[in-house]
Amino acid sequence: MKIQGYLTIGITSISRPAGANYLLETIQSLLNKIDDANKVHTYIVVYLADFNETLKTDAANTISELFHKEIEADLLHVIQPFPQYYPQLSKLRIKFGDSQDRTKWRAKQNLDFAFLMCYCQELSKYHLHIEDDVTASPSFFQKLQEFISSQEKPWPMLDLSAMGQVAKVYHSNDLGNIASYLFLMYDELPVDWLIAHWRVIKEPENANAILPAAALFQHIGARSSLREKKRLSNPSFEKYVDRYDHKYKGLNPPANVMSSILPNKGHPHDAYFRGNGYFWGKQIKMNSSVVVRFHSVVNVKHVFVDTGSNLAEGDWLRFGVLQGSFVSKSSYYESGGANSSSCGYFQTIAPFEKGKVNLTLQAAKEMVCLRILVTQDQAEYLFPKEIDVWQE
Repeated sequence: MKIQGYLTIGITSISRPAGANYLLETIQSLLNKIDDANKVHTYIVVYLADFNETLKTDAANTISELFHKEIEADLLHVIQPFPQYYPQLSKLRIKFGDSQDRTKWRAKQNLDFAFLMCYCQELSKYHLHIEDDVTASPSFFQKLQEFISSQEKPWPMLDLSAMGQVAKVYHSNDLGNIASYLFLMYDELPVDWLIAHWRVIKEPENANAILPAAALFQHIGARSSLREKKRLSNPSFEKYVDRYDHKYKGLNPPANVMSSILPNKGHPHDAYFRGNGYFWGKQIKMNSSVVVRFHSVVNVKHVFVDTGSNLAEGDWLRFGVLQGSFVSKSSYYESGGANSSSCGYFQTIAPFEKGKVNLTLQAAKEMVCLRILVTQDQAEYLFPKEIDVWQE
């Protein structure tokens, strides 16, 4: 077995109605988004929680067939419980107007979490518990490391998603405590309520949700393992998801970034340069702008701009457009290039829709500057979280 790792990713999984299965996609997403250097410091533990032995065996066989290399490398563990570990679940006290099935499902979920945490408590320094129907953000491991390192106060839990129990990070040395608590209270409250109470007890002075600017995991499941739950027509309720690692890896073309917007926190270049930084501006008026002036002409083929954040949900660009200045290289250098105070004539290339622009140019164009232009005053602040520019 590997030495103690940095991160264990724990997943409890149970079969769903109509053959819906998201677990394999979740496992593959994790493997795709963790580089080989960090896999050495990672464990992925899948807890197959079905009481139905046939379903459980089929799931185990499928995972073993598809991911045998990861199992042999001690990266992926697949575990299952003995049914006798569980207390009697057929005569639970009904609460909150729930059905008997929902009450049993909820109580069993608490116990599933507890048993998984007992197994994982000594594997690594940190424990990430995720649902079995999510996909991971690119470079999520490195982003998580930086998010943990950025915490200035003792924390009981970090929330990598704004939704329910989609993705929570714990200190592994707390897992035994949490497991005991869940086992004690399994038939009293849903797991998200119990965890919320535990957080307050553990760190009453830092008990609010601690979120990154955008979620590192995207919920994809449309069907719950509880049959009476309706099928979701749109399984994703995350407002802000970290979809790219282009800016994070520093792949944007070299540029100067400036803005006429007054800063509340951060600097305009933080939304463009390498890392998890962002710019948070105030007093947003018509014709306010953020300008990216490239050091040399760039053949731009795709642009993604995202405003708003889990840290400031309402601070997205309501009225604005994305513009580019397309100037010939000769005119650009004759005008002074990146040292010029003017980018030349700006042409609108896309409107912002719900605070975002995700634009692929039909043909790559030689661009001098890129501009986010506010077209109407807004009372809310503005949070340009990410500006990504892909070039040919």
